[in-house]
Amino acid sequence: MENTGRRSFIKTGIVSLSGVMIPGALAKLNLAGCAPVNVNREKFIDKALGCFMGAAIGDSMGGPVECQHYERIRKYAGDFTDLLPFGKPVSVWDPPSEGWAQRSDPGTITDDTYIRMDLLEFFLHAEAPYTAEKLAAYLLENSDFFGWWDPPLNQMKRIQKGELLAEDAGRYMEIQGGGGGWWQPVSIMHAGNVEEASRVAANLCSIWKTGLARDILSSVVAGQSAAFREDANIDSIVETVLADSGEKAKKLFERAVHIARESGSADELYENLYRHASVSNSTHTGEFNSLEGPVPPVEEVQYSEGMCSSIAFAEQQPWALAYLVYGDGDPEKTLLTAVKGGRDADSIATNTASWLGALHGLEIWPEKWTETVRKANLIDFDLLEVGQELAETALERGYLDI
Repeated sequence: MENTGRRSFIKTGIVSLSGVMIPGALAKLNLAGCAPVNVNREKFIDKALGCFMGAAIGDSMGGPVECQHYERIRKYAGDFTDLLPFGKPVSVWDPPSEGWAQRSDPGTITDDTYIRMDLLEFFLHAEAPYTAEKLAAYLLENSDFFGWWDPPLNQMKRIQKGELLAEDAGRYMEIQGGGGGWWQPVSIMHAGNVEEASRVAANLCSIWKTGLARDILSSVVAGQSAAFREDANIDSIVETVLADSGEKAKKLFERAVHIARESGSADELYENLYRHASVSNSTHTGEFNSLEGPVPPVEEVQYSEGMCSSIAFAEQQPWALAYLVYGDGDPEKTLLTAVKGGRDADSIATNTASWLGALHGLEIWPEKWTETVRKANLIDFDLLEVGQELAETALERGYLDI
């Protein structure tokens, strides 16, 4: 579907919010003026924007090098420190491409952020309780599904035709991987309310996920929610993810975190993740995706000039947590290491950045990154305006525990 201009789904008041940032003026973003709640309002909105923009930065930085071996990235992109344009030879495809980038400009978002925006719209307009049935109905009535990739879109079509029930549809989804970077609106709406954030994520994602994939995803969101707490740090995020995980997911996360803690360099980290924590695409369904079946086996990855990736959450999300641990709070070290590690780099970096952004706030991200991503996507929406609207909605609804 052709996108002819800026999306109009955001509440009509957003473009007239007092003090909303104007081009090139990050410091002028107004973090005040919301309805009274018993939280530090300015700090919460700053952390929400750190999480939300971090996700977009991770998506747009990882997108050009998505689905590649880390050595191929180094060969064609070098030791980059900024956002790259999309397209060959750095990328394995040229834009526009369905379920990927629609433009070549540095900072362009991919499908993860487009779909995240549709979920954000749901939270701006829907009332609790948030259920898979409500989400499916809302999307089918209001989304144009621009930027979506085919498998999750086809699932929506099957629900529309009455072939599946939304709350049970994930059991019949042939692809259990992909879509790990959509869910930051859940953690922002339930900041600090870890158990509820996990529960809501598990319920909503049941449209597309089941078993191990669903368990891993809800634990990722639990960690994002925990990052908003006053006393949060990287160790407490890791502890929350592990505590929320079932037995299989916990083993996968623990393995990756151990690798990160034992690695003295990015190269050592990559070598160990590729050798000891990579899993095949074939493990995202069947017995390996069940909660009771075997842990997905390791498949050591060999160099490839072509696509080199796995959509399995059993690889993606533990790697994302490993990069958070390895980066030790340094935004450039954290995100650039995640992106340059390749595989499903945009989805991995999206969640790595979400945890770190929720922990430290918007200012953790270099302003040049934030502004490049914001400006590159103004044809669709102003990401900072939308992020502030989501944060203000979270304050009004009062689902926070921070």
